[in-house]
Amino acid sequence: MRYAIIIYLCFPILIFSFLYPSLSLNAAQQTIDKAPVSISIDENPALELQIIEFFTALAAAYKKGETDGYLSFYSAAAVENGLNSFEKIKARYLTDIADNTVTAYEFDIYEIKNLGRYSVIDGAYNKTFVNKSNGETYNAGGDVRIKVLREQGFKIETIDYDRYIRNEYMIGPEDILEISVWKSPDLSTATIVRPDGMISLPLIGELKANNRTARELKGVIEQRLGEYKQDPVVSVIVKEANSQSIYIMGEIARPGKYLLRSETRILQAISLAGGFTPGANKDNIIILRKNLINPEGKKIRIKYSDIISGKNPEANILVRSGDTILLQPY
Repeated sequence: MRYAIIIYLCFPILIFSFLYPSLSLNAAQQTIDKAPVSISIDENPALELQIIEFFTALAAAYKKGETDGYLSFYSAAAVENGLNSFEKIKARYLTDIADNTVTAYEFDIYEIKNLGRYSVIDGAYNKTFVNKSNGETYNAGGDVRIKVLREQGFKIETIDYDRYIRNEYMIGPEDILEISVWKSPDLSTATIVRPDGMISLPLIGELKANNRTARELKGVIEQRLGEYKQDPVVSVIVKEANSQSIYIMGEIARPGKYLLRSETRILQAISLAGGFTPGANKDNIIILRKNLINPEGKKIRIKYSDIISGKNPEANILVRSGDTILLQPY
């Protein structure tokens, strides 16, 4: 089961001074909302908590306009979107805080994967700015993937936004998998992922498949089979993707449940369901995203006109399994 961690920066947050003692005392007196997350590979709940604290401190430093404090979270070799160097990251931040006051910074963390010395964090961000020259308020938001090196403190090595994120399908309950072991037909099988996220395989028995990619599951199976067979070669194919789904309701031509067969953004999801009805308020699209803190769903509001006009194309966010999209009437 996948859960979300919501970090709200428009409310007070808790900053753990043992990670970044250079942060101000005021920041250390704030509080953080948190909930369990899915953990895959190198399970370590204590480490997951430290990562949450790291991102809380990062967002607080960004919001306060502390240039040195904010940039201290990055490695000097950090790269953004595969091409922007640390100097470009710094220049953009200096421009942001010179032209605007940051009134809110919100992180949704959907998943943390700990892989050796690194952690890879998938989530979404939303920033609220007030322009210093004209007082206009505007938002910037979208999806983010961050790779953190955990050596002598945490440092961001790569950060990718929106279309620069390359996603792999995450296996879930009801998916049908074809698992083949080279030159071992007796160990090859087709299996369905059970509701508890587990599968049963010959020789090695029970194995967690939920919240893993096919590539990750292949590695785990090869490792387990290596206890019985020399240098096993395994392939994992998702034959039927049945676990990832969303619900689209309200002023939409064909409301209902839709399976996510590939990476899907909000406008694509609306198109899948036949588009808006004549009575739809296109600038009041609501996505409900469930988590333990908000079991009825956190509301993400999207304006269709902002996406189409180019004012905020990042608002065309990726939908995630479990989302409910509500199309409101006028």
